[in-house]
Amino acid sequence: PAQRRQEYTPPPDRWTCIPHDERPAMHTNETKAITITRWAAKLVAVLILTITGFVPKFTGMAGPLADKLPGGWPVVIAIGVMELITVIAILIPRTAFFGSLLAVFTMLGAIASHIVGPVGIEGDFLGVFIAALITLAASVIATILELRKAGGVRKLMPKPAADTHASDP
Repeated sequence: PAQRRQEYTPPPDRWTCIPHDERPAMHTNETKAITITRWAAKLVAVLILTITGFVPKFTGMAGPLADKLPGGWPVVIAIGVMELITVIAILIPRTAFFGSLLAVFTMLGAIASHIVGPVGIEGDFLGVFIAALITLAASVIATILELRKAGGVRKLMPKPAADTHASDP
């Protein structure tokens, strides 16, 4: 007798056994315009943090900044590392909110160092100051939209581990 070929049936959705309100958010109700705005804001922040941020600091082109900052090159390199971490965090969807928030605080520090700190806004530093203002605006927009996409701060925080030790003797 000839064997009958069995048709393939795909496995059931792995989330079907989990109540709907406890499933991870895979798709949001975000409109296309908001998605585009969120990504545009993230890309503006990433581009400026790359072009005026960590690349000049790691390639030695930030000599004037090193001359103005107390601590010189070690401080410039530390800022560059922070900017690189920020860019990577913004580009990873799971850490995009925290990366955008880190960009906000990094740019607040940069703006403060221009206004009240040793850097100033004379000469080439005026352009970098304007870039920091644009990056701050883009980062704030990205942070707000990432938070909105996640559904609030509580959804971004990891859930506490279940207590496996009910009682210790």
